Amino acid sequence: MPILLSIYPCYLLRSKQRKNREMDLEARTLKSLEWTRLKTYLANECSSTCSAELAKSLEPKDSSSIITVLLHESEEALKLLYEGLDLTQEGLPDIREQVRRLRAGASISARELLDLRKVLSMSKRTKNTFSGISDDDFPNIKEYVKQLASLDELVRAIDDVLDESASVRDDASPKLRSLRRDLLRNTQQIKDELLRIINSPQLSKCLQEPIYTVRNGRHVLPVLANMRQSIDGVVHDSSSSGLTIYVEPLSVVELTNRLRINEAEIEREIERLLWELSALASKHAEVIDTTFLTLVELDFIVARARLARKYEGKRPELLNEPKIQFRLARHPLLVLQSASLEAVIPNDIVLGDELRSQIITGPNTGGKTVYLKTAGLLCLMMRSGLLLPVDEKSAAGIFSGIYADIGDEQSLEQNLSTFSSHMGNIIEILRRAGEGTLILLDEIGAGTDPREGVVLARVILNDLSKSGALTICSTHYGDLKTLAHSFPGFENASMEFDEKTLRPSYRMRPGIPGSSKAIAVAARLGLSEELVAAAEQSLANEKEDLEIKIDEIEKRLHAVAEREDQITKEKAEVEQLKKELQDRKNALEAQFKKSKAESANKFEQEYDAAKKLINELTAQLQKTPSLSQAQKAKEQLEILRKDLDWLSPDEYKEAQRKIVQGQTVKVRSLNQIGQVEELPAEGDEKAVVRIGRMKVKVSMADLEPMNSQPPAKSKQFGVMPSRHNRSSSVNAKVQRAAQDPVFVRTDFNTLDLRGLRVDEALQKVETFIDTGYLQHVSPLMIIHGHGTGAIKSAVRAFLSNCSYKNDFRPGETYEGGDGVTVVNFA
Repeated sequence: MPILLSIYPCYLLRSKQRKNREMDLEARTLKSLEWTRLKTYLANECSSTCSAELAKSLEPKDSSSIITVLLHESEEALKLLYEGLDLTQEGLPDIREQVRRLRAGASISARELLDLRKVLSMSKRTKNTFSGISDDDFPNIKEYVKQLASLDELVRAIDDVLDESASVRDDASPKLRSLRRDLLRNTQQIKDELLRIINSPQLSKCLQEPIYTVRNGRHVLPVLANMRQSIDGVVHDSSSSGLTIYVEPLSVVELTNRLRINEAEIEREIERLLWELSALASKHAEVIDTTFLTLVELDFIVARARLARKYEGKRPELLNEPKIQFRLARHPLLVLQSASLEAVIPNDIVLGDELRSQIITGPNTGGKTVYLKTAGLLCLMMRSGLLLPVDEKSAAGIFSGIYADIGDEQSLEQNLSTFSSHMGNIIEILRRAGEGTLILLDEIGAGTDPREGVVLARVILNDLSKSGALTICSTHYGDLKTLAHSFPGFENASMEFDEKTLRPSYRMRPGIPGSSKAIAVAARLGLSEELVAAAEQSLANEKEDLEIKIDEIEKRLHAVAEREDQITKEKAEVEQLKKELQDRKNALEAQFKKSKAESANKFEQEYDAAKKLINELTAQLQKTPSLSQAQKAKEQLEILRKDLDWLSPDEYKEAQRKIVQGQTVKVRSLNQIGQVEELPAEGDEKAVVRIGRMKVKVSMADLEPMNSQPPAKSKQFGVMPSRHNRSSSVNAKVQRAAQDPVFVRTDFNTLDLRGLRVDEALQKVETFIDTGYLQHVSPLMIIHGHGTGAIKSAVRAFLSNCSYKNDFRPGETYEGGDGVTVVNFA
């Protein structure tokens, strides 16, 4: 019994120390991951002191449903910021004390009432901001907005009593208005009485100065001490020299007394008004409290979004199992510190499923510790509802515990070495490690004999792996690299090191072990070449096969990286050439469009000139139709064709050589279809072509071979054809009509002789028949009417003896009956 009593206090002390260590492990982990520093950045984004307090007290959550809501809130707020909606709560006053006193039924001051009004005004502004936004757009934030109240009646009551400076308005009540009017009147009476004394010829001689002042709240005059008896009154003060005393004249005493009574009544009225406002506000104390806390929470949500905007934060997918899939992850504090996302190198952090432990090797200052801290800090941020500086395809689960042993924690108070301090942390971590925990160990096994450190590190990592925890550790021990080849669930990784520049690239290479590069780093820091060479020689003698293989792998990876860089450069050059070719293509297309427009303008001018000439030739042929006139018109059209360079292109020459007698051809200058009657004789270039009943001699270059079958005749009687191309503009071709039972009257196929004498009528008939025959217009209609029958008889006699083969008939009833004659050419 005495022995137990003697050791019990020591046991109790050790038990207490162990419990404190358990409680401190989370705090040390948060400190190692710089959680407080991140919260300081977050607090600086808050617009109010209360929301800043929320930021500084932020702790990771364990419930997946709560974390999901928090992440969606942050994402919605970030979207609002990008859309330019103003949700700032700048200057939001802390009214928690006012609400507490209102709940207790106490009165609050005018300034405190104005703070209430400011909170309610901010609430109304926020509600108005969301009034036109659908509930489906920002569902989580809209839930907060629904909790806001504006209490317009209370705001109006406060505005009726108080102005912006927290002073009670004169018109706050009729009584106060009257009292303040009396106050002004009493004050003026006092001033008038004092001025009367100052301006009195007898009494003014008693004054030190012709002024009045205030002492102890009373209006007094500065009277010479030796003239004290000259002015009746009450002495309230004297100067330090004693030469001046301050006297309140008796005539002013009563006036001042009335003034004090008046001021007291005003104070009582003001207290009454403030009490009424406080009583009205106390009825809504719970609503005001809810509104205030909601505004604080909204400001905190927006602060999370403002912070995320600085590092382009994304919402990761929340997984149902504890694993990490952070893509292009950056350390948020490095981004915030550098104020540039591109300045921080991103890395993929993938852990979970079959991969349980990742062993990272590489040079000092290569980024191993930053990699560990990034993994832990991002998991804490996600559990706290903060968006992450990762790619949008990232995902992670919730870890029930995140434990880290990072940095030098030598304890002077407990007389512990660096190794002892780290080992104490690791022992506690081993006790807590299990399924759903994330363990981060920096330089495991360091600080003691390397051989023993390697053995300890090996058994610790094996135990952590068996416990189900996910582990990321950094080390310089080469022997630990063999774990990935000896046990399942382990993976080697390394931080890349540029052998040429002797500088780390801060890029993590999964699956590839690295080396410490201590000699290279020492050389970069200035170690002499002799010592560097000696160290390299000694290392070469002791290097194991694994290190040699690692160096070979690193060289190959370096070669692959150089090749990738070369491919990237070549790809960039190809893209540049592609862009240049596209620009050149666009320029050529623009030039082509310009040339095409110019050509179209030139052609339009040529077309107008040709059209004018053709119209003139057509008019001449209509006036005096004959074969000689047609031949003359053809020669003029030939000259026009040559002037306009409408000769056959080279591709038609071969086809022209194959033109035979009897072949259907197109006379391009006349835009007419005909048949070759005779080929050119020896030494001649012109062939004879029959066009309808007319034969013409044309150059072979003017002929375009057509199909052996002549084109179908148009059934549009007397209608001029449309111009289809440049050649068709040379001649306004009139198609010869085929026989059809329906006659369509036009200006081209109809002649009206009514009202003319016989000789005049026959002249017009002759010209009309010649023109119709030459232009293949059939049938023709001659309107002569009935009258005496002389013109009708003369017309029909002319047609009977006409040299053109034709047949004619009286018109049908619907055509005009015997008053017209219809002529058809055979």
